Amino acid sequence: MAGAKYRAIATVWLLTAAVACGRSEVDGDEISENGGAGSRAGGSSTSGRSGGVSGSSAVAGSANSSGVAGGANSSGGSAANGSGGTGASGSAGTGASSSGGASGQLGNGGASSGIENCTNGIDDDRDGNIDCADTDCIVGYSCAPPTPGGGWVGPLSHWYGSGSPPACTTANGFPTEVTNGGTEISETASSVCPSCTCGQPQGVACEVATATFSSGRICSGSNGSITFVQGPCSAFVSTSDPTGVRWESAPATGGVCIPKAGASAVFPPPRWETRMRACGDPPLEGGGCGAGSCVARQKAPFSKQLCIYQRGNLACPAGPYKNRYLYLTGVDDTRACSDCACTPPMATSCSGNLKLYTDRDCTVDETALSSVFECSALEPDPTPPPAPYVSLRSVRYTATADDAGYCTPQPSTASGSISPSDPITLCCTSP
Repeated sequence: MAGAKYRAIATVWLLTAAVACGRSEVDGDEISENGGAGSRAGGSSTSGRSGGVSGSSAVAGSANSSGVAGGANSSGGSAANGSGGTGASGSAGTGASSSGGASGQLGNGGASSGIENCTNGIDDDRDGNIDCADTDCIVGYSCAPPTPGGGWVGPLSHWYGSGSPPACTTANGFPTEVTNGGTEISETASSVCPSCTCGQPQGVACEVATATFSSGRICSGSNGSITFVQGPCSAFVSTSDPTGVRWESAPATGGVCIPKAGASAVFPPPRWETRMRACGDPPLEGGGCGAGSCVARQKAPFSKQLCIYQRGNLACPAGPYKNRYLYLTGVDDTRACSDCACTPPMATSCSGNLKLYTDRDCTVDETALSSVFECSALEPDPTPPPAPYVSLRSVRYTATADDAGYCTPQPSTASGSISPSDPITLCCTSP
């Protein structure tokens, strides 16, 4: 009986061992199918089978304490942490995939997006190369040489051509508009100066008047003429006693017309024949370039060149930024229109009164004339002075300017020109 008992126990142990061994073989085969890549990536095992066995070794990456590969589930192939551990098989012990094989491919036990970010200085896909040194970045990125000192700004992307410049965007890797310029400049049309008109004459003066005396009462037979100023009573004497007088003239003098501009001057905006726009502020954390930075390659319509710039007409610094371009960013605009102007007033006239008297104080025997060219008989001087004067008289002239008259406008004329100014120097890499 005792022997039978021990034999039975031994039989159970053998069966258990056989089951364990059989399970080990199945797990090993599964890893050969699923975890085999892990064995190859780790490099220590010679086959998927040995990778499976490694799961039961002392350092298996199982989730329980039995040391069996992928112990969290019934087999290593579907363990949540991945079958095969970090033992001799080299398969992943902490892989994020649902099978040992997928985690084993990492060969370093870590998770990966499999996509390289080309501007952050990190080996995102863990292939040992960062950014511009990674083949994933060859098509869309290139190395920008370091920007030299001395006031140079860069690296920059730039566009030049005719028409409206493209926008600087985050999508093209250079999001900030840094500077604009051009080369030749011209007017889109001729300048237009305002039309001019003139207001009515203002400030016209009636300062003097002239009277002609005659020996006849109907202004026949000239006896000389006298010019009087407006306002005060003016006494005068004559060698003969006139019997007639005619108001000969009352000229209007002085005055101006106020010029008026019909509209504002129009100066068409200048047009750059060739335009340039530079975009900047790319991310500069991109690596794989030595001293430079990995930045986005530019696509049309932007130039493939990378540039630096500085204000002024300068030589390019030594180094890769050696291709020099000179642009101008400002406009010297001296265009102007002259002011409207008017000629002096013409055809102006005065109207009022010319009154003559037989005494020297403008009080006795008034003779009034009310318009130019009017003729009137004069009263004889009742108290003539002694010879050689035979007549003593006085006159008073008062008048105002009429609303008549006009000025001729002097047109506004254009002058000046436009020219480009404020140079900047762009120094770029070879195309």
